[in-house]
Amino acid sequence: MNRQGLQLSPEAKDLASLLAAQTYAKYKNVQGHYRNLANSHLVGKLGEIAAFIWFRDNDLNPTFNAATPGLDAICDIETDAGRCEVKTWSEQHWENLGRSVAVSQLKSVKNKADFIFWCSADEVDSSTPKVSLHGWSDVATIEQNEPTMMGREFRQVFNYQIPLEQLQPLDLLKQGNDDQGRNTQ
Repeated sequence: MNRQGLQLSPEAKDLASLLAAQTYAKYKNVQGHYRNLANSHLVGKLGEIAAFIWFRDNDLNPTFNAATPGLDAICDIETDAGRCEVKTWSEQHWENLGRSVAVSQLKSVKNKADFIFWCSADEVDSSTPKVSLHGWSDVATIEQNEPTMMGREFRQVFNYQIPLEQLQPLDLLKQGNDDQGRNTQ
């Protein structure tokens, strides 16, 4: 596996907290694909910020759409590698629940993104949380996996879960790109 890690700065954590509060306020009364908790929004924003930093540091010219309220109908981050959706779980749930896309969510993900960037977050309550960048998957390959019911007994969701061994290494995003922005080698 090609896992890379980032420890976010206090400023990045503050930004994640602000953005998470905005999205939670917008969606707290909306029935979504998963449980709609303030902490879940924070975990997601930490992953989006870490992904943006990784794309920036690897010269992939990211545009951080997820930082602009109201742009949730488009991809989280536009990059030279393509349109990116970031999916993040808490570290404690990564092994069992991570790398998942709800069957009911796949159509919208396909419409707005070319690939999914997979992350997990740890020490979320810290002023300098840690985010692991696990790899990525082409959105077109998600349906190659058989959907299964996942989650706790009282709140199961029908998901496509990507096996760890199917995650693409991050470095492939930096190499030669095809007409859709992803590596073809």
